[in-house]
Amino acid sequence: MKYFALAIASMAISLSAVAEDPTQIGLEELRAKYAGGSSRFVTIDGAEIHYRDEGQGPVVILLHASYFNLLAWDELTEALVNDYRVIRFDFPNVGLSGPETKEPPGGKFNLIERNVEILEGLVEEFDLEPFALVATSSGGSVGFRYASRFPENVTRLVLINSAGMPRTARTDPNRARPETAQWDDMPVRPREFWEFSVNQNFPSDADAPDWFVDLAYDLNRRGETTPVEKYFFETGDPQSILSGIQAPTLILWGKANPTVMHLEGDVFQHWITSAPSFLKKYEGLGHYPYVEAPERVIPDVAAFLAGSWDDRLRQTQRVKVTP
Repeated sequence: MKYFALAIASMAISLSAVAEDPTQIGLEELRAKYAGGSSRFVTIDGAEIHYRDEGQGPVVILLHASYFNLLAWDELTEALVNDYRVIRFDFPNVGLSGPETKEPPGGKFNLIERNVEILEGLVEEFDLEPFALVATSSGGSVGFRYASRFPENVTRLVLINSAGMPRTARTDPNRARPETAQWDDMPVRPREFWEFSVNQNFPSDADAPDWFVDLAYDLNRRGETTPVEKYFFETGDPQSILSGIQAPTLILWGKANPTVMHLEGDVFQHWITSAPSFLKKYEGLGHYPYVEAPERVIPDVAAFLAGSWDDRLRQTQRVKVTP
């Protein structure tokens, strides 16, 4: 089944559509505002990739969600850098990374497969030893594909509210929603839209922090982008892909997640048959639990990466049922 994933919607649309809109922001201006002292850029397969490489120790790579970029991982990074070398990056055409400069094969990039290629290129560029991988939302689709395709490279896998399951019209995260219809035809959506949308995904008592809303607003009004028509997405066969994962896997889910419901976490665990896994759900948390309640989520990620939860892992086994 084909559908445009959240990540496609997260990309700003083509320059021709936003050229006259005064709310757009140029990539250089965006970089001036958000690139910190540890920000670096490297060209991978024709795409200029923004990344940060911090700390020392075993490597942990972080893969961000749609609408956001590596800055959404600030608190998790701060918690890990004393014990790990933490590498995080923006996918092509997103955040502070540049647009595509190469022509996609066949005229369109398979979005998630393209991002897997970029991750693969970064691993080769930095000549990394086996590493842990933490991925969320659409980044989860990239993470579990990479872990399945290159099991020798991934020591541990953390999936937080991962995308990647087949969708119907009723479960498509990009389906039309009456509550946001007033903004549907705007080529560049105002901050008001992002404040409403992000808070819809924060069902906990506290509203989304201003920095998180500002980040969503700014990143999704950038001017220099690859047109969305250059991408497509296929779910493929997630059951087969997940069965190829060999690294111990932690699956974390917000039970109040309105974007991808928590029962999908059970499906992920059910389909991971070649590795031990542990599923934990958070009452009252939504799609961005590591930002909503970092004091609850970040210690869990750190404990799993350190091996403290290994006694909780279990492995799904298939047995033949004879009539």
